[in-house]
Amino acid sequence: MHPHVLRRDRAALVLVDYQVKLHPHVARADRVAANALKLAAAARVLGLPVVLTEHAVDAFGPTIEPLREALGRCEPLHKIVFSCFGSGEFCARIEALGRPQILLAGEETHICVSQTAHEAIARGYAVHVAGDACGARSEEDHAAGLEKMAAAGAIPGSTEIAIFELLERAGTDEFRSLLPVIKQR
Repeated sequence: MHPHVLRRDRAALVLVDYQVKLHPHVARADRVAANALKLAAAARVLGLPVVLTEHAVDAFGPTIEPLREALGRCEPLHKIVFSCFGSGEFCARIEALGRPQILLAGEETHICVSQTAHEAIARGYAVHVAGDACGARSEEDHAAGLEKMAAAGAIPGSTEIAIFELLERAGTDEFRSLLPVIKQR
């Protein structure tokens, strides 16, 4: 299989800073959240490890409730640095997973998501960005963040691309379980 295709035995999902005081100000907030929920559902069904972060929780609040509920027992890592890799706890958790691929999504695209992607690439991870599950307060910053990550070597993608790559085939129980999730608009 091509190295730019996500594999469930090689990938981890990293969800960055979907927080209650920031999220309402994100352009296309409803679509961004819906796609993050789809990724969380896929991770649950496919057994993909998930790392969730919260930035400056005192200022931005906890993770938005639908996503917290979908992730169940996944405890968020608190950070005050923009790149998740600036947190020793994040580094320890992601390294312990032993997964060379990172499926990345979050808020804000041009800040915490972008800086995390750049550092992950520098550390040798293959970074796949689900662009439709990322958001920023402005469309311009969102687009610039996606472009900068791609220029640095991140693999651009979408929620559906990621889910279908991780599924690999139709006709399985996992496919049937995720089909209603995929069809949600």
